[in-house]
Amino acid sequence: MSVSYDRIARDIAFTLEVKSEKIFENIFLQNGCLAALGSNGRVKVSKGGNRFDERVHLGQNSTVGHRSKFAQIPTDFQNNFLTAYYGQAVCSGSAIVNLVEQDQNMGEHKLDDLAERLIEEAQLTFPNKIADGIMKAVPAATDPDSIVSVIPATAYGSQAITTGGIARASHPGTDPTDAWQTRYNATALTDLGAATGIRAMTAFLWECSPGGSAVSEQPDIGLTTTGVLAMASGGIDMLRRYAVNDKLLKLGFDNIMINRCALMADRNVAAGRCYVMNTNYMRLQVLGGQNTKVVGNVITVGDGKQSIPLQVRKPIESEDFLNYSIKIYLVYNLTWGGLRQHGLKAAITEA
Repeated sequence: MSVSYDRIARDIAFTLEVKSEKIFENIFLQNGCLAALGSNGRVKVSKGGNRFDERVHLGQNSTVGHRSKFAQIPTDFQNNFLTAYYGQAVCSGSAIVNLVEQDQNMGEHKLDDLAERLIEEAQLTFPNKIADGIMKAVPAATDPDSIVSVIPATAYGSQAITTGGIARASHPGTDPTDAWQTRYNATALTDLGAATGIRAMTAFLWECSPGGSAVSEQPDIGLTTTGVLAMASGGIDMLRRYAVNDKLLKLGFDNIMINRCALMADRNVAAGRCYVMNTNYMRLQVLGGQNTKVVGNVITVGDGKQSIPLQVRKPIESEDFLNYSIKIYLVYNLTWGGLRQHGLKAAITEA
């Protein structure tokens, strides 16, 4: 008796499950921000719940100050630690196994490896959908929080949207320690390949570093366009002016560093813009499922690859088609532990 169809479908589902960690790794090779989050260990797997939480510290302890040794010390209750909460976006799809194709891909005259073809398709599609989702200009109700929407083209201190359940208008940034606002600068920057352009970009990066020169406070990733990078590379003494981030370079992301910020090209960034971020104040959170083995912070593999299994379900035979369907999904979102450490530099001249 020949091998049954349902067994072949189960084998394909098992292969997809085993290989799903490679699919997840590929997600981190399609977007510079995710690559940076991976290389810096900023990926967390949460178990259970219907939202992702981040603790946020906004403001200072009002009881601390200089006073007489005989003065009364205030004991007012402090409520500076807030919980920012984010929804859970579901990226799902299916691998379709056609029964006739199964017949055609068995034996010595088989057309190709059906399982490998389905894996390759998932490796190409999931990363593109997620990379586009986290850079979407106007996220839909089922999309993740996108970088473009969280870092709007709106002046610092004037942002009134709500992020993580916290209204930005309630923390307008008059006190830098109590700011739920991102930075924005639209002053024309005409030549990133010249000293004046480098100086202007450096000044903006310092705006996003409210703590001075501390490494942890500086933006370390910037997403921009190929035209902006081309302009930056136009200076004949470029090698003297710029360094590169070796970790991101090994992952396949060409970059140019200004201060500690690695600028990379992203196809979803609008012309003349550069989104700068501090990965110490953001991360990617993933909801664990039945196939998840690790909970908590994910250990970085190699130079930054993250291996987390996607959720792959058992094959189900269609009632009225010659198909088996294998459902695949990932529940995730970008979460932000601070906003003033990120910003948008606009009006950059492109090559």
